[in-house]
Amino acid sequence: MRFNIMFAKPPPPSTAEQCLPSTSSSSWISSFLGIANSQPQNNEPLGLSLTISVSSLIQSLIFVLMVGACLGIWINRRFISAQDVHLLGADENKERLETTAADASTDGADCQSNSDCKDAVNNDDEDGPTMVLRGSLDLLASKWGVDWGTNGENNNDDDDDNDNDDAVVRYLSPEQMTNLLFAKPTNDNVAETLCLDEVLSSSTLNNNEGPSPELLEVLLMALQHSPKSSATDITSLISSEEGSESSDHDDVVATTSTTSDKSIIATPSTSSFTSTTANNNNTSSSPPQQQPHISPQQFTNLLSLIQKYSVNTSHPYFFNQLFGSLDPIALAAEIVALSVNTSVYTYETAPVFTLVEREVMGQIGKLVFGSTNDEDNTNDEVEEFVGEGLMIPGGSLANLTAMHAARHRWKVVNGYTKQQQQQKQHNEYRQWLDNINETSEVEEEKKLDDMTLNKHINAILSPPSQKKQQQQHLYITNNSADEPQYDLVAFVSSEAHYSFAKSARVLGLREDDLIVIPTNADGSMNVEALAKSFDELECELEQIVREEDGAVVRSNADVKRRRRRRVPFFVACTAGSTVRGSFDDIAKIVEVCRGYESRQPSSKQHYERSIWVHVDGAWGGSAIFSSRNEIRSITHMDEIRHADSFTFNPHKMLGAPQQTTAFIVRHRNGLREANAAGAKYLFDPRKNGAEYDLGDLSYTCGRRTDAVKLWAMWKYYGRSGLGSRVDQKVDELECFVKEVRKRRNTFALACRPWPFNVNFFYFPPRIREVLEQRGILRPVVEDEDDMSGGDDENSFIQIPDDIAKDLAEVSVALKLRLHEAGEMIIPYQPLSNQQADCFRLVVAGKKDLKESDICHILDTMEKYGADL
Repeated sequence: MRFNIMFAKPPPPSTAEQCLPSTSSSSWISSFLGIANSQPQNNEPLGLSLTISVSSLIQSLIFVLMVGACLGIWINRRFISAQDVHLLGADENKERLETTAADASTDGADCQSNSDCKDAVNNDDEDGPTMVLRGSLDLLASKWGVDWGTNGENNNDDDDDNDNDDAVVRYLSPEQMTNLLFAKPTNDNVAETLCLDEVLSSSTLNNNEGPSPELLEVLLMALQHSPKSSATDITSLISSEEGSESSDHDDVVATTSTTSDKSIIATPSTSSFTSTTANNNNTSSSPPQQQPHISPQQFTNLLSLIQKYSVNTSHPYFFNQLFGSLDPIALAAEIVALSVNTSVYTYETAPVFTLVEREVMGQIGKLVFGSTNDEDNTNDEVEEFVGEGLMIPGGSLANLTAMHAARHRWKVVNGYTKQQQQQKQHNEYRQWLDNINETSEVEEEKKLDDMTLNKHINAILSPPSQKKQQQQHLYITNNSADEPQYDLVAFVSSEAHYSFAKSARVLGLREDDLIVIPTNADGSMNVEALAKSFDELECELEQIVREEDGAVVRSNADVKRRRRRRVPFFVACTAGSTVRGSFDDIAKIVEVCRGYESRQPSSKQHYERSIWVHVDGAWGGSAIFSSRNEIRSITHMDEIRHADSFTFNPHKMLGAPQQTTAFIVRHRNGLREANAAGAKYLFDPRKNGAEYDLGDLSYTCGRRTDAVKLWAMWKYYGRSGLGSRVDQKVDELECFVKEVRKRRNTFALACRPWPFNVNFFYFPPRIREVLEQRGILRPVVEDEDDMSGGDDENSFIQIPDDIAKDLAEVSVALKLRLHEAGEMIIPYQPLSNQQADCFRLVVAGKKDLKESDICHILDTMEKYGADL
């Protein structure tokens, strides 16, 4: 189909137009569009005849679309930066990543020896780090896509290693793991080993001999055309050549730019050279780009190996530690916090996380201590908590913080610190700053500059004279030379966590100044023994005073001052011990401590009594969320309000990601006074939101955003939801205890169970026969209160000493078999009342212990231990 179009006769061309040469542009356009120029005949009117076909019209439209697409691609790559694309954005954002010279070089030097690395950076998709991050998120998601069967059987058939999907761990010995995952890298296995040794290619070794003659020739040509080139430019070019693995320089071409004072050296054979241009007076060159050693997919595979051979702590039969299955809500908050990558020490750096942490600590304070608006006021109607709290990296450091705060308070009470002087200086500084802001008639931008302001600050906070430089230490003494010095003594139970011993060493306590108090049969602290220890120290001190009063030679004051005068300053209560899960009687312990404080020392002792009571609830402290009276009673949660500080780990019982530890004190400024250093470069009251800064409450500088994990679970599930999780664990362990007692011929309790821990023995047939012959195995007591936490003689059996060693070896062997088979990881533990190691069961994390799981645990232990 064709169309004929006639146009009117055009005007005759001018003389100048007739002299112009004809161009070829109109001819090729006309040819492409299918337009024919027809010359008029003698008998036809003068004009232009155009013949257009349908096929030619379609070709025209295709041409327009191609031009538009090319223009769109150029605009997209020219004006859209890679920073505009969110790291975890949707798929439609993938095409918007910026194309740079470095992207092309990824396929160059470091990837030439490995064909799998050619797609390390895909300009049309994502850059390498983004691809790795997406792959890691896929690995994370895979942890939640496993459908665990009743007996730990994995119903996911997509994995090639389906035989081991139900294993808690793919067990390998350290030697086997090293040989498998940390083999020395070669060109063949560089993407299959975790070893960090690098493989040097032959081209890299050749480059160490120096720049090639071809490169020197190029540099000479560049210098001839560009007199302003410097030695720095030559050095950078040589460095670029030494970093390239391409040895073919025959086609190196040197060109010069007519619009720049600097030469442009390009090598078409490699992408390692980056063009250098000058914009006006700016002659900076592009920085060298980092080259990946392996492709993103290969690196993601390495990450999958790390995940594959790690212990699956979210497995239903992982019981080895006091943590377990992750809570997905807390994990989601952790991922968001990691993406922000901030530190919670100042409000200006982490405004949201600072307020989140203050909110969480305020709620914990009201939940644990009630109102502390007036420490002597017992009116619970006022719900303001004025103590202080922080998220601490682990329960051990929380215990250290408690001992540190306790020592500081004792020093303050007894006049060994500059606390009052520092507080006075701080108040003077704040008052001076307020006066400046209120009375200054100068505009905001014309206020005192930093130098003048710092001069006033230093004048207020600096020491009166350089002669008193020794007073810059944290602790000073106002005592005369004749007055004694004291050794501070801490008290813990034999079931307390070992971190208290380490904390005592860090604080400089003598080895015998950490006194271990024995426990009752159920594992709780013997309060009478604690009171007796106080009395013994009191008698020891009185004896020293009497001996010094009777001394005749008064000139020997230095010797007498060095005599040890030990005084109590700290007592730790345990709320859920590691092995037994026992809880100390907090109210009775506090009563003994306050009674000791109320007894006035003799006038010759020269010190004020102050004992800090700390509750270590790292394991069992999550019971604060429980609303069941029987649980709160046996765990003494309502008695924490009488203590000075409290800590608990939501990453243990509640399933928050590691590590999530809350530490809180009931005293106003209890942490700030003990830890504040007032670093001027960081903590400045002139900054926005400085009154909300949390960093000076801690003796660490950088602080993780741990509070958001506890906040997420609290906000999502509510206090009642977290309490239900705690209550459920108690109910599940009660069912386990009942099942153990039903199988009395094979299993037996090793001690009276507490709400969150059950310790039990497994008896193989040969040991079972001996125990039955001796009448040690007893029938079940039906009416026994299983979880009362007492020491009833019918609640557990006592293993004879001659059998204990053999039974302990059985426990060790059975644990190793279960571990190596990947069936279960369950620990064996020592008990103070037993000579044989026993097994401990806890339900940590977001884990459900069903009746089928209970039977599977005991059946599996019988299966693997029958021949021991």
